[in-house]
Amino acid sequence: MIIQALLVGVTVCMLDFLDVWLCNPMITRPLIVGTAMGIALGDVKTGVQVGASLELVFMGVMAIGGTVPPDSIHGTAVGTAYAIILGKGIETAFALAVPASIVCQMLFVPGIGLRSLFTPYVERQVSKGNWKALQRIFPVVSISYEVFNGTICGLAVLLGADVMRSFIDSVPQTLLDGMGVAANMLGAVGFGLLLKMMWQKKLAVYFFLGFIMAAYCGMPLMAIAIIGVILVIVLFFEGEFSKRRGSTETIVTSAQGEEELFDD
Repeated sequence: MIIQALLVGVTVCMLDFLDVWLCNPMITRPLIVGTAMGIALGDVKTGVQVGASLELVFMGVMAIGGTVPPDSIHGTAVGTAYAIILGKGIETAFALAVPASIVCQMLFVPGIGLRSLFTPYVERQVSKGNWKALQRIFPVVSISYEVFNGTICGLAVLLGADVMRSFIDSVPQTLLDGMGVAANMLGAVGFGLLLKMMWQKKLAVYFFLGFIMAAYCGMPLMAIAIIGVILVIVLFFEGEFSKRRGSTETIVTSAQGEEELFDD
C-alpha cells in the first residue's frame, strides 16, 4: 500500500509540474490522469475507462474569474486509484472522485499559501540584485504546490484504503447500481455545462445537425467530427471570400466617387 500511495503521489506531482512547465498542454485532464494512474498501478484498462468517464463529468468545469471549481485533476487521481486498488470498477470511482475533488478544492488556498513561505528569501535576493539565485529558486517555488498536491493524493490512498474498502463493502448493492446509472447520466450533465458556455443562436443549427446525424442516421462520432471539420473549413473560406469581396467593393465605390468628383 505504501508503494501504491507513493506511485500515486509521484504521478500526480509529475503531471502537475509538466502541465505548468510545458504551458498547459492539457495533460492534467481526467482522461490523461486516469490513464496515467492505470499505468502507475498496473491496470491501464480500468484507468482509461475511469478517466474517459470522468472526462465527461468534469468537461464543463473550469475556473472563471476568482472562483475555484471542484478539483477534477486530483479527484480523478484518487477515484481512479481506489477503483483499481479496491477492484470495484467505475461506480466506485464516481462515488469517490466527486467528494475527493471537493476536498482538494478546499485545500487549494492552503496549497497556494505554501508559496508565500519563499517570499522573504525572494525579496532579499531582489534587493541584492542576485538574479541567478532567483532563477534557481523559481523551479522550487513552482514545484512546491505540485508536491503538496501529490502528498495529499498519496496520503488519501495510504490512509484511507482500508476505510474506503470497508465503506464500499457496507454500501448496499442497490446504491452502487444507482451510482452506475447516475454515472451514465453525469456525462450528459458535463456536456450540458460545456454547451451552456458555448451556446449561441447562430451555432444552434450545427448542434441539432450533429444530434440528428448521431441519433437518426447512426453515424459514428469520428464521421461526425470529420464532417464538422469540413464545415469549419468551408465556413472559414466563405468568410474570407466575403471579406475580400467587401473590401473590393469598397475600393470600387471609392474610385467611382473620385471619378464623379473630378467630373464635376
